Amino acid sequence: MGLSNKQKNYIREQYRKKSSGQLAREIKADPDDIAAYIETLQPTADGRKKLIFLAITLMIPVLFFVILESSLRLFNYRGDTSLFEFPEEYFKGEYGLPNRNFNARYFFNTANLPGFSNDAFLADKPDTSFRVFVMGGSSTAGYPYGFNGTFSRVTADAMKDVMPGRLIEVVNIGAAAVNTYTLYDQIPEILAQEPDAIFIYTGHNEYYGALGVGSSEQFGAFPGFVRTYLRLQRLKTFMLIRDFIATVSGWIATTMADERLPAGDGTLMQRMVQDQTITLDSDAFLLGKNQFESNLDKILSRFDKNDIPVFISSIASNLKDQKPFVSIRSDKHPPAEEVFQRAKEHYQAGNYQDAYEKFKYAKDLDALKFRAPEIFNEIIRKKAEIHNAHYVPAYESLQANSINGIIGFDFMLEHLHANQPGYFHIGKSFFESFAESGILENELELTELRDWEHYFDAMKLSELDDRIAYHRIQLLTGGWPFKDEPDPYGYPYGYEPEGFIDDVAFDVVHTAKRWDQAKLSIAEYYTENGAFEKALSEYKGLIRDQPYNHSPYQFAGRLLLQYMNDFDRARPHFEKAWSMKPSNYNARMLGSIEVNDGNYERGISLLEQALEFNERDVQAMFNLSGAQAMNGQLETAYETAMKLRQVQPGFPGLDSWLWQLERQRQQHSPENQ
Repeated sequence: MGLSNKQKNYIREQYRKKSSGQLAREIKADPDDIAAYIETLQPTADGRKKLIFLAITLMIPVLFFVILESSLRLFNYRGDTSLFEFPEEYFKGEYGLPNRNFNARYFFNTANLPGFSNDAFLADKPDTSFRVFVMGGSSTAGYPYGFNGTFSRVTADAMKDVMPGRLIEVVNIGAAAVNTYTLYDQIPEILAQEPDAIFIYTGHNEYYGALGVGSSEQFGAFPGFVRTYLRLQRLKTFMLIRDFIATVSGWIATTMADERLPAGDGTLMQRMVQDQTITLDSDAFLLGKNQFESNLDKILSRFDKNDIPVFISSIASNLKDQKPFVSIRSDKHPPAEEVFQRAKEHYQAGNYQDAYEKFKYAKDLDALKFRAPEIFNEIIRKKAEIHNAHYVPAYESLQANSINGIIGFDFMLEHLHANQPGYFHIGKSFFESFAESGILENELELTELRDWEHYFDAMKLSELDDRIAYHRIQLLTGGWPFKDEPDPYGYPYGYEPEGFIDDVAFDVVHTAKRWDQAKLSIAEYYTENGAFEKALSEYKGLIRDQPYNHSPYQFAGRLLLQYMNDFDRARPHFEKAWSMKPSNYNARMLGSIEVNDGNYERGISLLEQALEFNERDVQAMFNLSGAQAMNGQLETAYETAMKLRQVQPGFPGLDSWLWQLERQRQQHSPENQ
């Protein structure tokens, strides 16, 4: 007779504590049946133990990585690599800025990371904001000018004029040596900041930019795999493993590699190159083309799905005045140098159309792929149409305005970075495409658009900016690939600065001197030498770059008031400084301007506020007494002047002023009426 269910339940509960004999006596069952049933239970118990042991074993490495990831985050390994930061120290978290450490995500073999612009946006987006993010490489970043040299600021200036009811926020996140992989990786963080439009100028860095197929910072040649890698490197643990592998690989490469390119030497342009022989239609060429197409599809479709208008531009480079860097004969194509020479012959003979075709072909044949091949512009046009993006004909605009229709040094400084007119035309092209797109048709007041010469001048690039650009270009073109070997006695070692401005510009490029510090130094130099308008231009350049900073407005206002006696132009600068940061100095200066203009009530109020900031401000006291007297408050003016005497009895002009007040008081006393 078998065991009942009740007996089996009792056995399952007690078999670990009691023997088969005890169980048999208690439940009055056959001991053999009980022993057989216990045998069926024992494997289940052992299996459960094994499962528990296996789970613990698997949890140990998971727990290890959780602890490691938490520790790396706690100690901020590699720093904050978010695309945007919201500094508490300077802006109390009110503004967001591009994070200069963002590029640590991509450059694991490069020590000096390319930075971003100073463009800021409000952390809490107001309803009136029209927010644009500008994506791309070094040309987007405005190299070699940076700051006010970017094309995006030209576009922003025009947008502000035709959209007076909007707060225009154009944020440039272009950086040197990045390509469409970086642009793809930026999208989630851009979307989080609620963009109203996206501007894109990209393509030149596709082969040698971070993670490109010919780059020293590559991680495979298949876009889908690399995009997965980009998602993984958000983890600090993954970055640690990546950096360890890169360090070991770098050590092996340094030990075994050709000594022509020692690790860490040369320009960023030089350090980024791994494959110098990417010939037209080769496997590497096609991989780069596939990479560009695949990433553009992902980028444009992502924005399209989120209903964000995208304006993507054709890209330009120096065709006429930049010979190919590497010339190789292949089975399919002639050497690039040979085609370039034929192009020059056509040009000199006046056959400009033939020359143009040959210059384009020579560029495409250049095996060192720093300049994007012509097919990339075709890809941009095609992808824009497929994904409902707006095509910006920047290349076509530069071509139309070039000498004989072929882009050269008229718009380019070397192989692909534009000069001021070049960046200006690119910015103009973006604005015109934006205005023609119809996305804000009812809001644009195009009659408010000024003459385009105004926007060129509004770039505020001074002699200092031009000299900084000069030194950066000299540094870039002084070595590979423009020269086989740098001249050990040439630039910068043997360079003698051409005066004070050039000396400061040299320091900006070759030392830790910041651009904004240099602008202030030059403004002071101009002021000391009586060149007040030039000094003002330097302050205006700082204002354009840092419109959220009260200091440049204050500096400009002080120059206009104290040195140029120009109250009209000083007023808006102090108004802006006062609205951004109420202070003793701003209140006193703005109050004095109001008094000078006969606005006594507001002038008196501001001067009184200046004394609230600093009750011993003797100049504010003196100015306040004068304002009160001009407003007919003679007794109050006299009291203020007497307070000044208590604070500083010998204040210049005080005794004479008190004497005048005494006479006016006597004349207006009831006895003399």
